[in-house]
Amino acid sequence: MAGWIVIALWIPANFGGATQPAFQHVRSAESPIRTLVADGYARSPTVRALVDRVEQMSCVVYVATAVKLSQGMRGALLHTAVGRDEMPVLRVLIRANLGRDEAIAVIAHELQHVIEAIEHPAAGGRVQMSAVFGELDDTTRGGTIRKYETDAAIEVTTRVRDELRRGDQFRRTRKS
Repeated sequence: MAGWIVIALWIPANFGGATQPAFQHVRSAESPIRTLVADGYARSPTVRALVDRVEQMSCVVYVATAVKLSQGMRGALLHTAVGRDEMPVLRVLIRANLGRDEAIAVIAHELQHVIEAIEHPAAGGRVQMSAVFGELDDTTRGGTIRKYETDAAIEVTTRVRDELRRGDQFRRTRKS
């Protein structure tokens, strides 16, 4: 009898297969965002590497959706960190109307920016996004624009899109 109870409790908890990993440093209050991060983590080696790297860093990243972002952006790492210097809390926004794979690619792009901001020597032990990205992106020097971009983040976006597309193609050919 006890065996049947264990099986009865185990089946609902494990019926769907894999459960969402519980990340400590990449978080969201929004269930769809947590699902996107878990989906990207499962389907893209690049997303997995980025999330694992952020998980090892001394920061917390909250990802949330926004209906609209300025300057036509699809995602943004806000330049204001809160919390303690030794464990800053950063906020990433992604546009709410993105498709699943594009949203995953944008989250990866912004996580790359998080890594750049936290690990860059210009930070001097503190998170100073404008100073860091002003140094990383020389197209913004001397201007008043507060939109920064890096080659590494652009490359991450392209790589994640390709990984997701190839994975979908691989799954389709295996089903046929």
